[in-house]
Amino acid sequence: MAAPAYTPVATNPFTGGFPSSDEASAAASSAASFGLGYLQKLREERLSSLRPAGEFFDRNRFSMPSGFANVTSRFNYNLSYFQGNYLLMFLAITAYSLITNFLLLFSVAFVIGGMYFINRIPSEGIRIGPNTYQAGQLKTILIGISVILFFFSSTIGTVFWIVGASAVSILGHAAVMQEGVEGEFASVV
Repeated sequence: MAAPAYTPVATNPFTGGFPSSDEASAAASSAASFGLGYLQKLREERLSSLRPAGEFFDRNRFSMPSGFANVTSRFNYNLSYFQGNYLLMFLAITAYSLITNFLLLFSVAFVIGGMYFINRIPSEGIRIGPNTYQAGQLKTILIGISVILFFFSSTIGTVFWIVGASAVSILGHAAVMQEGVEGEFASVV
């Protein structure tokens, strides 16, 4: 019994080699436009639902919840009603943690700058001293340096701090803020 004949697929990604510098820059600009498109979509969908600061910090609506059912009711209402404000709180806490941890800010800037520089390298590579380095080799070096930088800048601790501070702030606000009058009408309709 003969084995079936193997026919190579014309769209095999491994036979094409590395992309040219024009293709790489097009891919980089496509990725950048994807990031900008994502930020624009985020601004249109999430941040368009920002509530005024007077409504978000209305002290007349702050009260201690009476029980677990009241807390879950407030969570359901407030997390959807103030989602733009809560996203802004999360971004502010993240920005604060980056500004106060200079080594982490330097690490993030180093990685972004390194990737920007590596994406600009021509296909024949770059010559540093007597050696020529390709983009893949420089990415490996960048990853190695970045791991060391992120380790010493206590990235994991900062991520846990951001998550904890955001959870306490957002869930605390959602628990003590009474539901609005429109919430009572929405449950009737």
